Amino acid sequence: MPPATSFLTAAADLVWPADCAGCGRAGTVCCVPCGRALRGGAGSELPDGTPVRACATHDGPARQLLLAVKERGRAELRGRLAGALVPALADLVPHGPLDLVPVPTRRASRRARGGDLVADLAARTAGVARRRGRDVGVARSLRVVRRVADQTELDAAGRRANLAGAFALAGPVPGRPCVVLDDVVTTTATAAEAVRALRAGGVRVIGVLCVTLA
Repeated sequence: MPPATSFLTAAADLVWPADCAGCGRAGTVCCVPCGRALRGGAGSELPDGTPVRACATHDGPARQLLLAVKERGRAELRGRLAGALVPALADLVPHGPLDLVPVPTRRASRRARGGDLVADLAARTAGVARRRGRDVGVARSLRVVRRVADQTELDAAGRRANLAGAFALAGPVPGRPCVVLDDVVTTTATAAEAVRALRAGGVRVIGVLCVTLA
């Protein structure tokens, strides 16, 4: 292979890795079985009864696809995640206009991941939904109002204490129903704090949407 061709091939592999992020299969960034796994569907609710819907449970290929985006910089998969979020949103709220409210991201997380992943997923998901004929917008209505610790090593009680009162409404109150969006819901502490802060500001929150649900 000529040196120039070899260089271009190596560069293309860096930008578009030629393996499935879900299972490692060569030749595709997301194979058909892993794409189906990402649309398996999952549901739960917050302690207050607010419904939660996800593209899939937080295991297997769906978990690997999300981690590839979050931890390994596989930005080419963000569109796949957004495409899977649209039917999950339809399962949560079948009809009517609404706004997606992304959970605010800590500054350290934005730096580590090259931007605000959840806000980007909200924008992409709303865009896909609009192209399919549904009136879905994005309202970045939440902000972090105090320092919070990294939650990786915290249990459910620790996460609730860490996030209690950490979010507040930012800007005008959205005038239509809202759905909180996060990448993954595990202990529900983050989603519950987002819902609390929005409702305290007079926002009508009708559910929580996420990529994976633990």
